Amino acid sequence: MNPPGRVPAPPAFELFPLLDRSWPGDGIGSIAVIIAQLPDPAELPAGGLVLVREVGPAPRGLGEWLAWAERLVGKPRKAHAAVRCTALLARGYRDIGASRDPRTNEELVWARVPISDRSSEAP
Repeated sequence: MNPPGRVPAPPAFELFPLLDRSWPGDGIGSIAVIIAQLPDPAELPAGGLVLVREVGPAPRGLGEWLAWAERLVGKPRKAHAAVRCTALLARGYRDIGASRDPRTNEELVWARVPISDRSSEAP
């Protein structure tokens, strides 16, 4: 078991989901939005870690100022952990986990790329 807030290893892929203005405020949006942004597990190394963040990447330059002003008016759009976990499962990833990072208070979600094509191996 991993300590709280700790991702098991450096990720092979890290997703900062892009969420448009229509994304629900409660974070429970369509898993299709997250699935579309995830790579095919076959494109990543077997057993590799995939990390999915709550929000998109931090903007730079003028976008950084606009994001700061938007945070004053309302909360940033975040993808709920249940949506991110379900998207990972639907895309074919395994060993899905989540934990809150005590330093940033962000809920991190991760999964592993399957090692084989079969979901279970016979002895």
